[in-house]
Amino acid sequence: MLILFALLLAAVVAVLLMLVVQRREQHRETLRAAVLQTQVDLLKTTAADPGLARAAAGPGLAGEEPAVVRQHLFFDAQVTAWELHWRIGALSQQQLRAHAELLLADEAGRRYWERARSARLGLAGDDSKLRSFAAVFDAARQEPKTAAR
Repeated sequence: MLILFALLLAAVVAVLLMLVVQRREQHRETLRAAVLQTQVDLLKTTAADPGLARAAAGPGLAGEEPAVVRQHLFFDAQVTAWELHWRIGALSQQQLRAHAELLLADEAGRRYWERARSARLGLAGDDSKLRSFAAVFDAARQEPKTAAR
């Protein structure tokens, strides 16, 4: 009887620990999503102000026309939104690939990815979810589909 009680207690403790770990990870993902949403909001604000747009776009776009800078910021906001959906599981790999193919089908989208890729990979660090996000774009860039989705 004592052994049965000990096993039951161990099972309850194991389930509680598992719930704590799941909640902590869920909280962490919620915070990441909030940060990404803030980034999208900042990009929207900067796109509306040429001075802020130049500052946000960085030195890689120095000397470019304001329309090119705004387009870069738009693409960045769009990719960041897809990243948010990817991170929270609201976008499958197939759906992400379709978005990537549409973005990279246009010369402006390819230029955006060429400029943004290394920065996004650098920010991903050892986060496998973000690295796989970038890998989907790289695969779409290497093997573009000719048919629109």
